[in-house]
Amino acid sequence: MPDLSVAAGDRPGRGGRPRDPSRDDVIRAAILKVLAESGYTGLTMDAVASAAGVGKATIYRRWRTKSDLVVDAVAELSQLSIDAPDTGSLEGDMRLLLRWLVSAVNGPLGAATLSLLSALPHEPGLREAFRSGPMGVWSATFRQVWERAEARGEVTPAVVGTAVASTASSPILQRWLFSGEPVSEAFADEVLTEVVLPLLAARRAA
Repeated sequence: MPDLSVAAGDRPGRGGRPRDPSRDDVIRAAILKVLAESGYTGLTMDAVASAAGVGKATIYRRWRTKSDLVVDAVAELSQLSIDAPDTGSLEGDMRLLLRWLVSAVNGPLGAATLSLLSALPHEPGLREAFRSGPMGVWSATFRQVWERAEARGEVTPAVVGTAVASTASSPILQRWLFSGEPVSEAFADEVLTEVVLPLLAARRAA
């Protein structure tokens, strides 16, 4: 017997305009919640519909498959990015940016990301969504902070993309992904004052 729960005309292709845009944020929040609690393998259309408090048909009107649903949710995570701080100094800008990164990895975004790591090697669309979505936006924000510092003469030219520049975020991400230790604002401040700034001073002296 054919599935009559969703009419054929109610299922536009991927990227189609949803029927009720007011529900989109609720559904995407539900996707992150289910991912954080059940992981990628436990993510189902039924689970998302239940967490969002909507009918299953509402989910299928927006996304044909589980993969489409997750890719779209990941792309929307770039909206959680922070505008590049402009306090007038690299230390002030980087402190705000690293504290924002701590907040991101400790929140729903971080929990959902951890649950998706095992799926990334097998889901090219998901990998691309991460690369062009949140990862791309965050990298651009860090780059803008470094470029402003270079324009102010606080750092030597061409620091963007160097190992020194990567020390700003790498210790935070490493602790979050691999150590199981808590990632706190105090740790972010320590990375800045004990690692990043001394390395920059040594680079200038060299």
